[in-house]
Amino acid sequence: MDNAFARAPKQSRSRQSYDRMLDAAAAIIDEGGLAALTLSEVSRRSKVSIGSIYCRVEGKEALLRAVQARTLAQMDREFALMLTRVRRKEMPLRQLIPALVRELALFLRRHARLLGAFMQQAPSDPVIEAAGRKSWLQAALDFKLILLERRTEIRHPDPEHAAEMCFNVVYGCLARFLGLGSTGNNEVQWNDLVEDLGLMMVAFLVLDLELAVQPPNKD
Repeated sequence: MDNAFARAPKQSRSRQSYDRMLDAAAAIIDEGGLAALTLSEVSRRSKVSIGSIYCRVEGKEALLRAVQARTLAQMDREFALMLTRVRRKEMPLRQLIPALVRELALFLRRHARLLGAFMQQAPSDPVIEAAGRKSWLQAALDFKLILLERRTEIRHPDPEHAAEMCFNVVYGCLARFLGLGSTGNNEVQWNDLVEDLGLMMVAFLVLDLELAVQPPNKD
């Protein structure tokens, strides 16, 4: 996929080396984090010379931007397909919410290391930050819209706000857990978190909040 940060070639053979370069960079980040990404290691793994790499990108920063652009495009397509798959099951809201939480959890877990690298770079790179935010906002909107398809089942007085908050809370909790590097050593905690988030969001959307927040009867 062409982007503004790398000069993607048109010829098939050159295109293959370009794709190998991005594949290698993504694999390095996924295995060792952002600190492991060097042009020399990308060259070694991809079998693309340093000179050829510099013909495509100006340096490590531009390479990371190119990797992010391709990764987010792939993730956006994957996320859309996931929502379509869930939507086709036509579940009631009480089943839909836990299913969406589980799917979002699996999605974030698959891409946690690359997303973590982009987040790490974002404070010092406005291009990385803007691209990441755009992708996040689209995911938030899509998540919200699929919940609002069950608007009649939502008891919260402001369904749009409630659906939006569901995504924010679930994403924030999952991202924090993944950011702590806990996915490998705390499988039980991860599974409990995913299940509990689903149940909490069901309660938030389905329970009658006016009854839930009534002060206790002092009589």
